[in-house]
Amino acid sequence: MASLTPFSKKKILILDDLPEVRGALRTQMTALGCPNVAMAGTVRAAVEQLEQGSFDVILCDYYLGGGTDGQQFLEYGRNRRLISRGTLFVMITAEKSYVSVVTAAECLPDDYLLKPFTTDLLQQRLERLLDKKARLARVDAMQDKENWPEVVAACDEIIASGDRYQADALRIRGNALIACGRLDEAAAFYNQVLTAREMPWARFGLARTQYAQGELGACKLTLDRLIHEAPQLLSAYDLLGRAHLDSGRADEALKVLDRACAIAPDSLTRHRAIALVAERQGDFTRVEGALSRVVKKTRNSPLRETADIARLGSAYAELGEPAKAIELIDEARKNFRGDANDPHLAAVEALAQHKAGRPELAAAALTRALAADSSDLSQDVAVGIARACLATGRTAEGEEILKRVVQNNPDSVAVHQQVAGVLDAHGAADRADALIQSGKQEIVELNNEAVRRGRAGQLGEAAKMLTEAANRLPGNVQIVANAAFALLLDVFNNGLDAGKLREALRFQKSVMRLDARHPKLADITELQRRIQTRYGQPSTGAKG
Repeated sequence: MASLTPFSKKKILILDDLPEVRGALRTQMTALGCPNVAMAGTVRAAVEQLEQGSFDVILCDYYLGGGTDGQQFLEYGRNRRLISRGTLFVMITAEKSYVSVVTAAECLPDDYLLKPFTTDLLQQRLERLLDKKARLARVDAMQDKENWPEVVAACDEIIASGDRYQADALRIRGNALIACGRLDEAAAFYNQVLTAREMPWARFGLARTQYAQGELGACKLTLDRLIHEAPQLLSAYDLLGRAHLDSGRADEALKVLDRACAIAPDSLTRHRAIALVAERQGDFTRVEGALSRVVKKTRNSPLRETADIARLGSAYAELGEPAKAIELIDEARKNFRGDANDPHLAAVEALAQHKAGRPELAAAALTRALAADSSDLSQDVAVGIARACLATGRTAEGEEILKRVVQNNPDSVAVHQQVAGVLDAHGAADRADALIQSGKQEIVELNNEAVRRGRAGQLGEAAKMLTEAANRLPGNVQIVANAAFALLLDVFNNGLDAGKLREALRFQKSVMRLDARHPKLADITELQRRIQTRYGQPSTGAKG
């Protein structure tokens, strides 16, 4: 009877652009005793279903209409947390070549089925996969909550049991160690696995650990070996590209990403990465080539991102085609209400209108861009606004924004090169060194003044100064860490303040996200413990 099958209480979503295929799959699932089956013919319809509630199983065709494939849908759903780790995702395709796509994918489905397949085969595969999901349920739940210490503990239990899901637990355990900043432990773990057996996932985990530790040379060597041994592992190319970029070698980063693009030419992630590196090099022809494909593929899809439109528009403007940029931005604003006040689009429009000889429209667009909260802007959006300022003669404002970018990343060679490149493109190359050095010096002086006030017993003033700086420079891990510590020190010495405790916790979480190994985290945790002991308050500590 249907009520006795393992599928009777499962909620299923079928995504396929062909009605007859959706109907056939639904018939098969009904035959397996599953009455709760939803269907979607487009990615947009599937996203709407996921926004209304979760599913236990998603059966998704690889080749979907509208320029989007099942792999892109899976990556979008996982990245937006619409598809949890507890959801079983099975890709369905008629192409045997899909095996290479799976191997190269950043975000792996739980399994794939080659058409045609019988109901019996579907049943066998789903039963096996659901058994695995049940065994890893606690691990998956903790991953979705980002409770990494609990993930490690849950994986240790499975590994110790020696059951058939031990290999899965090993992979997840390594990722969790990195996520909670236990990098020395992660390096030892991966080396232990690799000593027993050469495993691509362990080699890649070791490279991720080395990257997180700032050991870029070792990371590159590890990835070079991995790519030689497992050339389809695209995530390795991505990480190698970032390592080259962080080393100030944008040219090498592009070469690596081009190699990856040859393996998976339809990857939106890869084309976006190529555009980002090319943009920082000032190679706007490459930016246009990469993002034209992305925008075309995602134009009417939920996978569409405003940043793609803005950066493509910027490339058009820089290549002497401002009319194309203006048309692109007008189309985005017309079709997507959320883009009406986007500061990145406004900055690009200002640049394009300036190049089109419309100073009043350029000024109006730039005013909209500058109205955005600067603390919420990503590095690339801030640089885009700075470009528009420099191009339209608002040099002081543009340079101030670039200085803030430097101050958020005072030790980044790649950021310094990007800022220098922007100034060079606007005829101010001689200003780059002075701007970068003055930006870094201001941070040093601010830190020194806060320390001086703290030592003078002016803890409240020191905490206020650092809090303001941390809110202005949310990417500067040293400033944010010092702000968290200063707030806690003020509370410890001058009495409980719930607002300051909340602010300190927010900054502590930011530090863990920016640099899980930051040495100040230990001091922050210890001070939280002392506050708890002194005032009998529950710990405010963030989970590591």
